Amino acid sequence: MVDYILQQYPDLTLILTVRDDSDQDSSTIELRRILAQHSNATAIVRRLDLSSLDEVATFSHDIQVKISNGKIPHLKAIICNAMSWKLSGGPAYSKDGYEMAMAVNHLAHFALSLRLLGSMNLQHGRIVFLGSEAHWPLRAGFSKGFPTHVPEDMELLVHPQPDQTSQEMGRGFQRYGTSKLVITMVMYELIRKLQEPSVASVHQAAKPVVDLAVADEYAGQEGYFEGKAKAESSPDSQNAQVQKKLWERSVEWCEVKAQDTIIKL
Repeated sequence: MVDYILQQYPDLTLILTVRDDSDQDSSTIELRRILAQHSNATAIVRRLDLSSLDEVATFSHDIQVKISNGKIPHLKAIICNAMSWKLSGGPAYSKDGYEMAMAVNHLAHFALSLRLLGSMNLQHGRIVFLGSEAHWPLRAGFSKGFPTHVPEDMELLVHPQPDQTSQEMGRGFQRYGTSKLVITMVMYELIRKLQEPSVASVHQAAKPVVDLAVADEYAGQEGYFEGKAKAESSPDSQNAQVQKKLWERSVEWCEVKAQDTIIKL
């Protein structure tokens, strides 16, 4: 993805986050190799542990300060493409005590986006949440027997019951798919709330993700995409009442306050 951005949109300033910014991390080594091939690129590599909402808040504040001081331009796009899943040994938990797939795939991205809205280019800014067919039970073949759903007790999203040993893989896929369902549903609520300011939110992998985030032809578009094509998300994901409730619980879990963002929570 980074190589494509640098090839197609070389004038952008990139803020790239990694879990481990040391020279021992293979992914970071590869990222720096790619950046070295683009000598004229403007890129900042920053460590960010998305399993910690405190780190997300600190990172967001630092970016806000740099933008307000004119050290970096206003954000044109935020691409939320980090992911986590665990298919054995039962659920893992974030530093905040939340189930890891929900914490990384949804809550960290949600908190980051809300906190940085005021630092975006409000005329042309876009937010891209990476979705997955895993959010749609009838399409997610690997979760057969463990369909994605939003439980009536939403606290189970962040504090699930322990897995039975024979169900660890199925439940792990289910938690991943459910995190993608929640992302999709909260995206719709974000779009509604952003009718007052104006940003757009979208979906899915490498080149299409980048183009949706920054290409002129997608300016002003919003909703759910498969590749570059506007699409329908699952029927369950379009329940506006549950979308609103998930939004409220996400704000609560992330401890985002009115002063942390520019939209009405």
